[in-house]
Formats: sequence, structure tokens, C-alpha cells
Amino acid sequence: MVAAGVVSAPSAFASTPDTAPVSPMTAAPGEVRMWEDPDFTGSLYVQTTRGQCPPEGCDIDGWDGDNEISSVINETGCTIRLWDLDGFAGGYVDLGPGRWGNLERQGFDNKAESYTYYC
Repeated sequence: MVAAGVVSAPSAFASTPDTAPVSPMTAAPGEVRMWEDPDFTGSLYVQTTRGQCPPEGCDIDGWDGDNEISSVINETGCTIRLWDLDGFAGGYVDLGPGRWGNLERQGFDNKAESYTYYC
């Protein structure tokens, strides 16, 4: 199966973080959080630090956010690469440090199945 939408770095979908009003939802320094819905609402499916993932990255649990991520806060100082397949494969989008309130703007809403860190 050929993965559609594979983008080489720099990603065509990469852009600057959202500049929308600050949400009451936050992440601690060094933490990544991912929500089900835009603007950091709905279920909080991912709340991790780089040290909580294996060196290759983290898969998003199939019952807990897989293909459901719509907003991300990245407080790691690293770029987070969201992959549209488990095991860090397929198409991806790179999200630098900051607040990403609507992944539809990056062409990646409800697609994330795994993620890796690039520091």
C-alpha cells in the first residue's frame, strides 16, 4: 500500500503556531498534550513528556485518541512529527513548539496515529 500525502522535511503543512486567544488549557514545560477537538477541548488523549516515550516515539492508543487528534500543545522545545499510521509511518506533519488549536489548518485533523520527537 502506498501512503498518500507523504511530505519530506520541511513539511508543506508546517506553519507557525496558532495566534488565537490563549485557551485555559495548558501544558507544562517539556510536555505534549493532544485533544480530541479544536481549541484544546474535548477529551485530552495524550499527555506525555519525551522521556515517557520509547526512543523511536509513541503510538497513540487505538481506543484513546487514535485518528481523533484535532489540537496540540507542544511545550517540549522539540518538533513533534505526527504520523498518520501506527509505527511512525505514512504521511506526517511537523509541529514546532507552540499551540496548534486546529489541525485542519495543517491538513492533519483526525489523522494522527503516532508521533516522534525531533530535537
